[in-house]
Amino acid sequence: MGGGRNYPDPPSGTENDPTLNFTLSNTNLPAGAGKGCYIAPNMPYGIGLDPNQVLTCDPGWYCPYLNQSDPSTLPVYCPPSPGCQTYRLESLPCSAQGRYEPILCKPGYYCPDFHTILQCPQGHYCPTGTVIPHACTWFASCPAGSYAQTVYGFFIFMGVFDILIAILIIIFKYRQGHLGRLSGGAPGSGGSGFLTALFKGPSHALKMTAQRAKDLALAESGRPEMPSAADLDPEEIANQGMLLLVNAFKESFRNRELRMNFRFDNLALRLKTGKTILQGVTGEIRSKRMTAIIGPSGAGKTTFMNVLMGKVNRTGGELYINGEKTEMHLYRKIVGYVPQEDIMIRDLTVRENVLHSARVRLPRNWTSSQINNHVDNVLRALNLSHVANSCIGDETTRGISGGQRKRVNIAMELAAAPLTIFLDEPTSGLDATSSLDVANILHSVASLGLTIVAVIHQPRIEIFRKFDDVLMIAPGGRVAYLGPTNLAKQYFETLGFFFEPMANASDTLMDILAGKGVNRLFTLTPDQLVEIWEDRHSRDIYNEPPAFFYQTHDEEEGESNPVQPFVPSQSGSDVKVEQWLGHVEDEAPIPQPPQDDPSPPSAVIFNDDEPIPMDRGLSRGRLSQRRNSDHISVSHIRHVSDVPTTGGHTLAESGNLHLLERNLSQRPISNAPAVTRQGPVSHGTPASVRSLKLGSDNRSRSARSKRSIGARSMSVLSHDDRRLEQDFHLVVPDVVQERGASFIKQVYYCHQRSLIQQSRQVGALALEIFVAMFAGLLMGVSTIGKVKELMNGIYWGIYILMSPAPLDLLALYGLLLGIAVALAGAPAGVKVFGEEKPVFWREAAAGHNRLAYFLGKNIATVYRLVLTSLHFTGLYMLLAKPVLDPYMQYALVLFQFFGVYGISCIVSMVVKRENASLLAVVISLFASIFCGYGPSLNQAKQSGYLFLFELSFNKWAAEASYAASILVYKERLDIDLMAKIWGYTLTQLSLDLFMCVLLGVAMRIIGFVLMIALNRDKQR
Repeated sequence: MGGGRNYPDPPSGTENDPTLNFTLSNTNLPAGAGKGCYIAPNMPYGIGLDPNQVLTCDPGWYCPYLNQSDPSTLPVYCPPSPGCQTYRLESLPCSAQGRYEPILCKPGYYCPDFHTILQCPQGHYCPTGTVIPHACTWFASCPAGSYAQTVYGFFIFMGVFDILIAILIIIFKYRQGHLGRLSGGAPGSGGSGFLTALFKGPSHALKMTAQRAKDLALAESGRPEMPSAADLDPEEIANQGMLLLVNAFKESFRNRELRMNFRFDNLALRLKTGKTILQGVTGEIRSKRMTAIIGPSGAGKTTFMNVLMGKVNRTGGELYINGEKTEMHLYRKIVGYVPQEDIMIRDLTVRENVLHSARVRLPRNWTSSQINNHVDNVLRALNLSHVANSCIGDETTRGISGGQRKRVNIAMELAAAPLTIFLDEPTSGLDATSSLDVANILHSVASLGLTIVAVIHQPRIEIFRKFDDVLMIAPGGRVAYLGPTNLAKQYFETLGFFFEPMANASDTLMDILAGKGVNRLFTLTPDQLVEIWEDRHSRDIYNEPPAFFYQTHDEEEGESNPVQPFVPSQSGSDVKVEQWLGHVEDEAPIPQPPQDDPSPPSAVIFNDDEPIPMDRGLSRGRLSQRRNSDHISVSHIRHVSDVPTTGGHTLAESGNLHLLERNLSQRPISNAPAVTRQGPVSHGTPASVRSLKLGSDNRSRSARSKRSIGARSMSVLSHDDRRLEQDFHLVVPDVVQERGASFIKQVYYCHQRSLIQQSRQVGALALEIFVAMFAGLLMGVSTIGKVKELMNGIYWGIYILMSPAPLDLLALYGLLLGIAVALAGAPAGVKVFGEEKPVFWREAAAGHNRLAYFLGKNIATVYRLVLTSLHFTGLYMLLAKPVLDPYMQYALVLFQFFGVYGISCIVSMVVKRENASLLAVVISLFASIFCGYGPSLNQAKQSGYLFLFELSFNKWAAEASYAASILVYKERLDIDLMAKIWGYTLTQLSLDLFMCVLLGVAMRIIGFVLMIALNRDKQR
C-alpha cells in the first residue's frame, strides 16, 4: 500500500491504515546519506530536504530514524512509487517513501517532537500535523483518537428551543382562547399582546367572570350599578360606545369642540399626457354630515376624493379648510382614510389591529389605560366587542365575516380620533344588510361632529337616504349636482327627468349621469347637465322655473309673441334653453346687515305642511301651473340652522346649493305679515331668448360664479360655526404636533405586532426551519465517507516536494454554504415586507413613522434568523465536523441569512409578491457564486469585476470561514500559498465579519429607501 516495499510496525490501532505504511523490517535497508528509499534502497536517490544539512524535523513531523549526531540519517525526500504517486494525485497523503523521509503526524495523533507520535487524548482533537492537541469546546464529543470534534451542542439547543417555542405557542393560544371565551368581549380583555395573553391566562378571565357575578349580586341587592354589556342589545351597546367616544374625541382635541369643513374651488386634474380627469369641481363639504360621491365608472369619483385628500396633486383650483386656504397633507394626522379593500394584518385579532392604530396615532400623552378604554369604546360603538379576540382571517383561514371586517376597517381609523373620515366604496362586496349596518355606523359617527365623505357604488335606497349630501360627478370629472340627498330627485325632476315611483332613486340618478335617464321635456346629455348646474350658480334662477313650464301647448300656440319651447339641436352641441337659463329679472337687492351683526341670516324656506309654490307634479311632460303663487307667508321663513336633513323640502333648503343667501338678496323681507316677490313674471311677457352655447360664454359665467361662491357660502355660517372654525386654526397646529407615539414607542409597537403575527404563522415558521435543517443535513451528508478533513494540500517549507495535490474543500464549502442559505432563506425573507406593502402604504398615509415601522419589522425578524441559523448549523456541525470554532461557524451562517434577508428586502420592494420569491432566490444564488471559489478573486481582479465580489456578503463570509478553518493546519501547510490560490486574505477576519454585517445593513437601507421612494402616491 502506498508503494512501499518493506513496512515497519505501525502504531497500535493503525495496522489497516494505508496512509501510514512503515516498513516491517529495516535490516535489509542500507545506511548512508541519500540511501534507504524504497524505490531503490541501495542508490542514493534521496534528496536532502534542508539545504543547510540541519539534522532535525520540524514540529508536526515524525522522523523515527533521525539521529542528530549521525549525518547519514539526514531527512531526505524519496521519489514516490507509482502507488504513492497515485495517492498524491488523488489528494491523499502517502506514507514515507524511505527510511529517512519525514512522516506527517497522522490525523487523530499528535507529535510533540520528531521522535514521538501519540494518540490524541480524550477531550481533545488532533487534525493532521498536530503538535499540541486542541481542546474540545462545550457540548462537543471528543473520544480518544479524534481528529475533529463532534459538536452536538447546537443540536441540543435546537431541540430545546423547538420544544420551548412549541410550549409557548400552545400556552399562548390556549390562554388567548380562554380570554376570548370567558371575557365575553369585555373591555380590556385579551388580545392586546403576546405577553399579556401569555401571563394573564385563564385565571385573569375567571377573575373577570367573578367580577361580573359580583356586580350582578350587587344589582340584586338594590345597589346602583351601571348596566353591563351582557344586559344590553347590540344597538344599546353601540349607543353607549358613541356617547363615550364623544368625550374621548374632545379630550384628544384639548377639550375643544372642533369641526372640519371643506370648500373647494375649481379643482382640476390634468395628466401629463394631456388627458383631463377633473375640471371645475366646486363646492363644499361640511361637518356633522355624510356626503356621498356617486357617478358612473371612470367618471373620477375616487380621483376627486384623492385630490381632495392630497393623495394626488391637483393641477388647478384651491382648497379651503374652515375658511383658510391650505393643503390637506398638513392635517393628515387628524384625517382618516378607509380604503375599499380591507387592508389590515389578517393574522391579528380585531382588537390587536384597532389597538395598534390607536397606540401609534393617538396623542402621545395618553396613558395605556386611556388608549385601551378608547379602543374598547370604539369596538363597542361599532358593535365589534363580541369578536374583539377573533382573528381577522383571510381566504384560507376562517375569521370574521365580511361586514365585520369592513367595520374593523372603519374602527382602525376611528380609533385615531380623526375629524374627517374619507371612505372609498365602504359597502362594496357586502350584502344589503351588512351595507346598511355600515351606513348606520357612519351616520352615528357623523353625529359625533365628524365630516364623513364616501364614494359609493349602487347603494340601496335605505343606504342612499342615510347620506345628508350627495356629490354627483359626470363623466369627464365635472359636477352635475352637489346638495342634500333628499333634494337630488326634485332637482332632476325639475329638469324633466322621470323617476319610476317604485325604483331606487340612486339608480335613476346614476342612469342620468350616464346619459341613460328618461327625460320627458328635454334631451340633456351629461355635459349639458354639468353646464346647467354651473350656470345655475351664476344665473340665480334655481328656485323658479321659467314661465313656459306653466303654459300648455295650446297657450304657447295662441300667444302673439310666444315663448319658444325647448328644442335641443340635432348635434347636441347647441342647446336653446332660453326660458330655463335666460329668464332672469333684475331684482333690487335688500340691504345686508352690518358685518358685526351677530344675528345669522335667514332663508325663505317652505314648511312641510304648507303648499309649495313650485309644484313638482308632472302632467304629460309639463309642470303644473303654480307659477302665480308668489305670495309667501312669514310662516314659510325659517332659520338656516333649523333646516332638517331628511324629509321632503324644497330645493331652497340646501346650504350646499348656495341658494339661501340668494333668496335673501332677491326677496326683501319686511315686518308685514306677508312676503311678496317683486316684479312677478306674467305668462304673457316674452322671455328674452338666447341661445346657450356649451362653450366659452357659459364657462365664463361659471368661472365668475365660482369665484363668488366662497364669499357667499361663508355668509350662511352661524356665529357658533364661525367660532368653531376660528378655534380650529388656533388649536389644530398643537393638536397635530402632539399626535402620534414617539419614535421609540412606534418601533416597539411595530416590533410587538410583528412578534404576535409570527406566533400566528406557526406553519410558515416551521416550514422555514425545516428547510434550513434539510439544507444543513445535505451539507453534512455530503462529507460523510469522502474525506476525513476538508483541507489537504501544499506542505510548507522544505516539505513541499512531498505534498499531495491540493484538496481545498474549505473554499468549495464556502460556495455550497452560500447556496444552501440562499435556497433556505430567500423565499421566507420576501414575506417580511412583501406581504404587507398595502398595510405599510395605509399606515404611512395615516402618519406612521416609516423608519419606526421598518426597524420594528427588521428587529422582529432577528429572532427568526437566530432560530433558522441554529437549525442549519446544528445538523451541519454534527455531520460535517468542520475544524473551525463552532460558534464562529454559527455566526457566519447567521450573517449569511442576514444578508439573504437583506436581498429579499430589496426584491420585495421592487417586484410583485408572486414573483419576489423566485427573483430573491436567483439574486441570492448570484451572491453565493461571487465568493471566490469559481471564478477566484484573482481571476476577478485580472478581469476587472472584483467589485462585484466585494459587494457580495458571501465573499466576506467565505473568506472568514476559510481563514478561521485553515489556521489549525498552519503547522503543516503553507496556508498563505493555499489562500493565494483563491485570492483570500487570512489576516482580516474581523473585517470580514464586519463587512458581512455592513452589507446586510446596507441592503436594508436600500430596501428602506425603495420602500419610501416607490409608490409614493399610495403613501399620501
